Amino acid sequence: MASLDNCFVAVLKEPVQVVDVPLQAPAAVDGSAPSPGTPRQAQLSTLEELTQYLDANPCDSYACRLISVCQRTSWRPLQVTRPMMDLVVSRHDADPSFWQLPSCFYTRNLELEQVHCIPYTETRKGAVVELSYTIKYPEFKESEKKWVIRQTGIWHRYNMRTSQSTYVLLSPTVNSKAHQQAVEWMLSSGVKPQTEPFWLHRILFASYLPSWRRYVGALEHQLLPIANTTFASFIDEPLRFGYDHLSELVSLETKFLQVPAILETSSETLVELGLLLVNMSEIAANHPGTRQLKNYQRQCGVYSRTAVHLQARTQTTARLLADTLSFRDQVVAKEQNGNMLQLNKSAVFITTLTLLYLPASFVASFFGMNFFDFDQEANSIVGTPMVWIYVVASAGLTAITFLFYYWLLHRDNTVFRRLAPKVRASPDWTLKNLTRRLTSNAKDAAIEMESCKV
Repeated sequence: MASLDNCFVAVLKEPVQVVDVPLQAPAAVDGSAPSPGTPRQAQLSTLEELTQYLDANPCDSYACRLISVCQRTSWRPLQVTRPMMDLVVSRHDADPSFWQLPSCFYTRNLELEQVHCIPYTETRKGAVVELSYTIKYPEFKESEKKWVIRQTGIWHRYNMRTSQSTYVLLSPTVNSKAHQQAVEWMLSSGVKPQTEPFWLHRILFASYLPSWRRYVGALEHQLLPIANTTFASFIDEPLRFGYDHLSELVSLETKFLQVPAILETSSETLVELGLLLVNMSEIAANHPGTRQLKNYQRQCGVYSRTAVHLQARTQTTARLLADTLSFRDQVVAKEQNGNMLQLNKSAVFITTLTLLYLPASFVASFFGMNFFDFDQEANSIVGTPMVWIYVVASAGLTAITFLFYYWLLHRDNTVFRRLAPKVRASPDWTLKNLTRRLTSNAKDAAIEMESCKV
């Protein structure tokens, strides 16, 4: 749990938005039905403005109140000061468990608590029920063309005796989808919040739960080309993938693994909301919104099972890819060893020939020098005393050669690596293998890729 000091700002850049649905006007003298009060909306940026609004509109003056607080980005603190949040808690007599919610919205620079959600928390004080929780959901960022995981939180105080509801909505972005739909619902004419006290919970899941299908589908779209290519590859042919694809598979497996953990918390929250509605009254239990919560619970189960299946498939593909790359490396190493063996045989043959002809070549060269001459009269070979020049020059050149070789050895073998022959494995292309690869796999892979688009 993060320190609450990192969850709030000192000066607001985005106002706290408050929407109230006042209590209905009293029945007319002629017996006509009471009319609902006109909703009022306010944007408050300072503690003084919030204090004045709450003083002018006390807790007994409304049937439904929504206090919406946002983050500018999901890695920044809430756009509310700590004194303002303290005032909201004290004026609405919130339970201390309320502070679990803002503790999840803090300044961060890493993707911390990727699957952590505040579980469904319920407290009762007589006829007053308080409940709070957070949910996580995926959202596609158009600016960066990628999916990110967001979170939002709800605190709900419901008085079963007066049917009065107070909501605090914490959103990860400015004007989030749930916030916009909640404000629109409250500002709609003729809406009576008392008829469906848990409307905000229904709007929250209706806004964000369908995005899980698109998110899982986008991940599956990344997985299928790699999986199809991996299963349709042959060891004796050039591979169309490498270790970078293995890293991508590990990343996909991690993302698939997060989905069931997050959705399990959402599913548990939906179960508890359903039980609470059943225990409250028969009208709320039979309301269409209640049945929608049950449908959302079933959707959580479907998305979770889909992610588990794809996670298992990703793991299988990664294992097969790793084995294929390993076997391919062994094939290449075997081919290189064969080439090196052939080169070693050639070197042995050349060395043998050198040893065979070197003595004769040396004798012929030595006696073919001008240091020696044939005396025909004496029928003998005459040598010159200057033969020492040959001995000294040969010894000096030999010494220089060995010193140069010693210097090369102490240069980290850089020169030898450059001089070494570059052995390349033969691709072993055959018309039969190429035809099999192009005809048996390309069409099936293309069809499956098209079918996975969401």
